Amino acid sequence: MTVPVPPLCGVVDVTLEGTIVSVSQTLLELVDRTADDLVGEPLAVLLETRLPLTGSDYVPADAVLRSRTGTIHPVVVGMLPQRGEHASIAVFDVGPASPFERGFATATGRGSRGQERLQILLGASVGFAGVHDELAASELLADVAKSAFRASHVSVHLRTDGELVRVAGESPLTPFWPEGYQPTGARTLVGGEVIVVNSAADARRFVPEVPMDEVFRKAGVHAAIAAPIIHDGGAIGSFICYFDHPRTFDDEAVPLAEALAGQAGQAIRRIRLEATLRRASMIDAITGLPSRRLFEEEAMQSLSIDAPAVCVLFIDLDGFKAVNDTLGHSAGDILLGQVGQRLRSMVREGDTIGRFGGDEFIAVAAVRDESEARMLAERIRAGIEQPFAAIPATLTVTASIGLVVAYADAGRAFTLDLLIRAADHAMYEAKASGGNRVSAGPY
Repeated sequence: MTVPVPPLCGVVDVTLEGTIVSVSQTLLELVDRTADDLVGEPLAVLLETRLPLTGSDYVPADAVLRSRTGTIHPVVVGMLPQRGEHASIAVFDVGPASPFERGFATATGRGSRGQERLQILLGASVGFAGVHDELAASELLADVAKSAFRASHVSVHLRTDGELVRVAGESPLTPFWPEGYQPTGARTLVGGEVIVVNSAADARRFVPEVPMDEVFRKAGVHAAIAAPIIHDGGAIGSFICYFDHPRTFDDEAVPLAEALAGQAGQAIRRIRLEATLRRASMIDAITGLPSRRLFEEEAMQSLSIDAPAVCVLFIDLDGFKAVNDTLGHSAGDILLGQVGQRLRSMVREGDTIGRFGGDEFIAVAAVRDESEARMLAERIRAGIEQPFAAIPATLTVTASIGLVVAYADAGRAFTLDLLIRAADHAMYEAKASGGNRVSAGPY
């Protein structure tokens, strides 16, 4: 019987001096208290640890929660990596009625190895609760799996842009892998279940179309165990433990692999959801374009592309104030939304476009030279010049565009902020010259 991993029942944020800053709702419900009861109080009012917390090395510690009536509830806690001025404590339910407690008794009865695996799973729970990117989750999985199985090597693979890529750990099979065959970890991902390889000869049973037994022998691998990483009902990756010595797997091996893969899958799901919500919060509601913060993040990727030059276009609408003054701000918002749609249709794949504020927009693109940059700017200018629905013909809306180009071999370091300033200055020259034109400025 596998020891269940206790569910994360809440997180407590505290100051570095130990004063409670916030308590998650699930934790408040468990102790029948409100945030007003606890925020600003010492941590000991809510939580008492039997062992000191040890920073961000994911080592769990026993503790008790204190409810509103004074009763106590056993939990396991662990420090999450510190971010900013506050510390966060992950809290896991190990109460008498929980499946975990029953499993713990079973693990204790099975001896020290069961308790060791339990401690590994608890530590992994705390660790996965604190990771904030997929690489960190993958590296943690590689480290934990290596310790849990006492493996010689561990490789972690995630599906990225439709391809399965090793993102953490190492695979001893790589130098001997058959050319043209699907990458390591693919068989586990496709099959969606744990694979146990007890010997080199056994390896060929799972992949009969290639001499997998020879690959294992050349790599010095005697045994392996692999598990799929599941996300939203489908496999998004896999991890494999390799052993350079004969290995017999007990009846806890498969459930342990499933538990670790499940923890990693939950962490990656949370990370992806957080990224989706974070990105959605940085999309401008009126235009549908990235707001300034998200635009700057995406633009930095354009600046890092290996291209002869990078151009920045600073786009300011001519006549927008007259639309607001004559038709009202609602009409102005509708116009901005239509401008956003046009800009998205006119930039190329790989170009970055965003709303900078008000009626200002910025585009960043990798180009060959100023001629290509000017073609892009003129296409945008001509597109904005076309009539807009619901805007009377008496109100003309055009664009003044400032253009700067920075060449990679010019020997001068460039930053996005300096490029935007230069393009902004060139835009004012275009507006001062009558608007509805492109003005190229020096950088």
